[in-house]
Amino acid sequence: MIRGKNVTLDTVREGDLDSLFAFLSDIENRGEFFPIMIPSEAIFKKDFRDTGFWQEGFGRLLICDKNERIVGSIWYFKTASYYDGLEIGYHMFDVESRNKGLMTESLALLVQYLFTSKKINRLQLTVMLQNFASRRVALKCGFKLEGITRGAIFHKGQNHDLEMYSILREEVKLQ
Repeated sequence: MIRGKNVTLDTVREGDLDSLFAFLSDIENRGEFFPIMIPSEAIFKKDFRDTGFWQEGFGRLLICDKNERIVGSIWYFKTASYYDGLEIGYHMFDVESRNKGLMTESLALLVQYLFTSKKINRLQLTVMLQNFASRRVALKCGFKLEGITRGAIFHKGQNHDLEMYSILREEVKLQ
């Protein structure tokens, strides 16, 4: 468990599976920019049984508010084997919790954890060009724009460009 001022990042437990699956399956609550994919419940539960959603190259944490309510999820994953780093993704499930700084705090906590616990040099994330809120989260956490990946994501019937952001170990003051 990673505690912040307004959020706690916690590993997924078996008792969280039904709620987490419901959040991940609710395409109406994905917001304008989150990919529209409906997960398989069987594969979802098998992945949890096999890994607990926590292993060297992938980890998912729940974002919980001060009332210990699940409001979102943040995860890291290995993109390319030759990259000395990881990519981060995040999603705020609870609409009322959006635009309150909870995701910025969650990302900052995960950045600290990953650079403290893993021998990596960089973290990266991608943002759809029109996703101004996610861009603000990245910039507030010290990520720098590297460039545009053209036509990199298929979303709502068409391909979209993504902005690539990164932060290097040397740019983070580890606590």
